[in-house]
Amino acid sequence: MQQPYPLPRVPTAYDPNAPERVIGEWRRSMTSPGFWLRVIFTLTLYYWIYWERNKIVLTNRRVTQHIAYLIGGEERSVSLQNVTEVRIHTPPLGVLLGFANVEIQSVGGDQAPEIHFHGLERAAQLKQMIFAVQDQMRRQGQR
Repeated sequence: MQQPYPLPRVPTAYDPNAPERVIGEWRRSMTSPGFWLRVIFTLTLYYWIYWERNKIVLTNRRVTQHIAYLIGGEERSVSLQNVTEVRIHTPPLGVLLGFANVEIQSVGGDQAPEIHFHGLERAAQLKQMIFAVQDQMRRQGQR
């Protein structure tokens, strides 16, 4: 009768002078409920702390970046009248998965971008909307 799996190699007898070597390695089963409870808990924390609270909001007057930290956060705003450049860099993986890095530069800002966001979805749409709202503001200002 054939064994369905190979028999484990039995280690040689204990020798106190032999160098230490790994005989086997065991981990927590991915099918145990405890593993999946930890995964769900971790993903929930990630969603609540980071993903949900980090965003760019475009209004009819400004672009605002909300940055969340574990405790506290930060907010950066740039008036649409002052936006001079919107740069989009799409990494190779971003081409496949639909995300890009965005940098928004404003008048009077130094060399560093005022707003920078890594891994933004629909980045090209944000750029188009910023320039569309700017064009609309200019047309209304000329009347």
